[in-house]
Amino acid sequence: MNQPQAAKPKKSRTFLLRLALLLILAVFVAMIVMNMIKSKAIANHIANMGETPAVVTAMTVKAAEWTPVIETTGIVRPNQGAMLSSQMGGVVKNILIKDGQSVKKGDILVELDSAVEQATLKAAEAQLPALRATYQRYSNLIKSNSVSRAELDSAKAAYDQAVAQIASLKATIERMQIIAPFDGITGIIQVNTGQFISAGTQIVRVEDRSQMKIDFAISQNELENLHIGQKVTATADARLGETFSAKITAIEPAINASSGLIDVQATFDGSNAQNLMSGMFTRLRVALTTKQNQIVVPQVAVSYNMYGESVYLLSPLSDEDRETFKDNEDIDNLYRANQITVFTEDRQGIYAQLKAGDIKVGDKIVTSGQQSLNNGRLVKIVDKQAVGTVAPAVENNM
Repeated sequence: MNQPQAAKPKKSRTFLLRLALLLILAVFVAMIVMNMIKSKAIANHIANMGETPAVVTAMTVKAAEWTPVIETTGIVRPNQGAMLSSQMGGVVKNILIKDGQSVKKGDILVELDSAVEQATLKAAEAQLPALRATYQRYSNLIKSNSVSRAELDSAKAAYDQAVAQIASLKATIERMQIIAPFDGITGIIQVNTGQFISAGTQIVRVEDRSQMKIDFAISQNELENLHIGQKVTATADARLGETFSAKITAIEPAINASSGLIDVQATFDGSNAQNLMSGMFTRLRVALTTKQNQIVVPQVAVSYNMYGESVYLLSPLSDEDRETFKDNEDIDNLYRANQITVFTEDRQGIYAQLKAGDIKVGDKIVTSGQQSLNNGRLVKIVDKQAVGTVAPAVENNM
């Protein structure tokens, strides 16, 4: 009798569960419908707003000169330079110069103690007059056969030996004097007064900086592009912001067998290289023949990807576009962007030389803002200088 009554609560719970599921499903469907309506409303709003232009900077391509260069590195050297050393051992007697002093050719820089050699020289010079007189007397007596030929030869040999000994002693004394081989500037003195030094000891460097030079090497494939008087521009990390001009003054007549390169020397113009020091590492640009009417653009205008290089070329609005945007106050600055492939022939600094083709003089190209562009995109040019379109100012000593 009680079993039918127990089934009723169970049926009620099942009905409530189904009702709850239906309500949840209805809410879910309502949310989907509302999102669809919202998306459609946003799309309609955007469509009614019209096409929005991308903001870019641009430049007009102009004909320019382009000078190809050969880039290499070199080492600065003085016109003349030498580390002076002692040719013989001895004690340093006098140091007659100071560090960094200007000297003339023939100036005595350092003297070694030569007291013993000076005394020996005086003794030899004291004997010379007697030996000379004996030789002259025997030369007169030989005519009357008062002396033998052997005695005359012995007197002559003694005299010649004394002359040679004097010359040798003078040469030894001179070798004990360190003399400037050319006009120049001394470096840091490496010895002290009273110090005993052996032969070959380095004493002081002397450099003639009146005309600085630079030694470098270039591939033998560039031999036909090299000539005496060719312009070279140098920069050094130790002299940031400065450039130094030079001209090729010597080309080695043979290829270096160990490197396969051509050894070349250039001389800096005038006094513009006084800030350079010998041994300084420099980066060089050897100028080749200048080309006229070349397409030269900033490298930031060229986009690079795995397929090659491209530039966005700006085209004026069509008549249809002008009608569409006739109410836009910036209509004179609106263009259509089209991506075209280009080929770079050379790069120098911030500039690139493009091969003549789809880009020509008078074209307007994008210099910044390419990231948001695609073919046919409407763009607006702003009057602003893009970063990387103008080379920074540097101190130029050319």
